[in-house]
Amino acid sequence: MKDLKKTLYLGLGLAVKLLAGLFAVKLCAQLLGPEAFGVTGQLSSLLSVVSLLAGAGVSVGVTKVYAGSEFHPDSRGEWIKAAKWIVVLSAGLLSALLLLASWWIAEHLFREVEQAWWLIGGLVLAAFPIAYAAIGQGKINGSHRDDLYTISLVTGSILGLVGLWIGGIYLGPAGALLGMIWLPVAQAIVMSLFALRLAQPAASVEISISSLKTKTRFLLGYGALSIATGVVMPVVYIIIRLLIQKHSGNEIFGLWQATLRISEAYCQLPLLLLSVVLFARFAGSASLPLNFSKTARTYLFITCLMGCIAAFVYLTRTLWIEIVFTSDFQPMENFVPWQLAGDTLRIISYMGTTILAARGKVKICVFAEILQGALLLLLSVVLIPSYTQYGAYYAYIASYSLYFLFTATILVWHNRPSTPSHEA
Repeated sequence: MKDLKKTLYLGLGLAVKLLAGLFAVKLCAQLLGPEAFGVTGQLSSLLSVVSLLAGAGVSVGVTKVYAGSEFHPDSRGEWIKAAKWIVVLSAGLLSALLLLASWWIAEHLFREVEQAWWLIGGLVLAAFPIAYAAIGQGKINGSHRDDLYTISLVTGSILGLVGLWIGGIYLGPAGALLGMIWLPVAQAIVMSLFALRLAQPAASVEISISSLKTKTRFLLGYGALSIATGVVMPVVYIIIRLLIQKHSGNEIFGLWQATLRISEAYCQLPLLLLSVVLFARFAGSASLPLNFSKTARTYLFITCLMGCIAAFVYLTRTLWIEIVFTSDFQPMENFVPWQLAGDTLRIISYMGTTILAARGKVKICVFAEILQGALLLLLSVVLIPSYTQYGAYYAYIASYSLYFLFTATILVWHNRPSTPSHEA
């Protein structure tokens, strides 16, 4: 019941965010059409990479610090100082790398877009506000302030939606694509501002070098998991998109990408539950033995949630395609069931990763995520030339089936009851 209440509460905020995202998809679909719509996928992947690398994934570590009972509240000021150093340096480094790789990005990823350099410039500028918001998000999540998270999500989405609409109306396709960049930037700015409503920790004026190093290593350790989760897969999908475009043509590529856009929308609620609610909850009890009964109920809840989402999306897929896209996108209806099957396995698999990370098994989670990305890429390279876009779905379902078995086995193994020793 507690999970259900939090789901409904977060769902209210997420609904506004989804509407903003769907409006962006609708606007881009109308202005670009199926053949050019695929570029929105490459832009989304780059935005995901920027969002994670710019902040070095510190939001997960900050959440752990604020939620974990083993961290004294008086030490939070020093943790935030360490996090600020990380996000400033990482955002600056990422901006420099984007500028160095700008020609390749414009030539290979945005070759269908005349204003490619405007998009690259937007990504560079977006790195800093998105990076700083990672600290605020970690503070809000770790403090279990679902109300602040929801309100900031609503406010930021509305602000981003206004900018997106203005860009699309006055600048056409390029304005809509720039609006896609502005949307997460607006959400990031508002998130940082709402995090200021939390009680600010009393920090010492200075932090020792040794303490800074220790805290930086800890935050980067959890950041490695966030980066592996949020960067490995977008990079893999960049390659998969190029393979589908090569073997299926631009129209099928655009339809496949449109299916992914629908997937991103309906997966946001379960992913939000994992990162905002369940991670903080399991981190708060990490010092205690894992309650397998509670864990099983959580798995069941997530499975039922995904089942309901999958059934709803499948039964209403024709309606959503008409609402979100145009009649030209109707053939993507055949792709939706495959995407739903893979997404259900993915979300259930991430349940195990969330619990393992919350209990400090970060290295295992990083290894699992990299292994999953490599497996998906390998299967896609093998299957897409023979089965075109369906090869990508076969690879998706097969790789996450194995990922689920791996994470569930590791979760049980590392939390099995210790066998008491008996003296003769």
